[in-house]
Amino acid sequence: MISQFVTFAENLFLAYGAWGVFLASVLEEVVAPIPSALVQMGAGFSFLGNLPISPGSIWTLFVLVVLPATIGVTIGSLFVYYIAYFAGKPFLQKYGKYLGVSWESVQAAEAKFASKYTDALMLFSLRCVPIIPSVVVSALCGLMRLSFFKYIVYTFLGTVVRATILGLIGWQAGSFYKIYAEKIDLAENFVILSLLLIVGGYIVFRLFKKKR
Repeated sequence: MISQFVTFAENLFLAYGAWGVFLASVLEEVVAPIPSALVQMGAGFSFLGNLPISPGSIWTLFVLVVLPATIGVTIGSLFVYYIAYFAGKPFLQKYGKYLGVSWESVQAAEAKFASKYTDALMLFSLRCVPIIPSVVVSALCGLMRLSFFKYIVYTFLGTVVRATILGLIGWQAGSFYKIYAEKIDLAENFVILSLLLIVGGYIVFRLFKKKR
């Protein structure tokens, strides 16, 4: 599926330019198995190829890769954000007692973060780092019901940094960008697996403690 998406994305880039990057970025966010680094890195390679670094080529990178990818990722991430936003509360109210997490504790944490700029800074920072899974960030923001305006603004700003980094890597790596994309995808999967193990261990600990 990954190789097919690479071919599909590269054809989109060549046929539709920036619009192709936008569409591929939306798909990347909505379709979970697609490595999140492929679009920006692939677009950097497709549009810039062997061009030397110059003000003109950097501007091309921004217009054809960074900006459309950022808009696409921001819009595509709303899918997971809204699922967590609307489903998080009823889920925790029903199953939170088994997980040791109540909806009230989530609200308290959200209020604590919202009283400062901590949530905005954290969201921006997480969006900047290529190996942080986007789906995890979107779900966490939705669960904590981060304001839509704040979510959009800081997701956009953080993704600008992320897309610039990945676009540059794809540009400079040339046709080898797929290898780097796979390594970033492996790191993302490691982060997700680690989080699942931590959450699973916590649930087992809570259940074991409750039986004693």
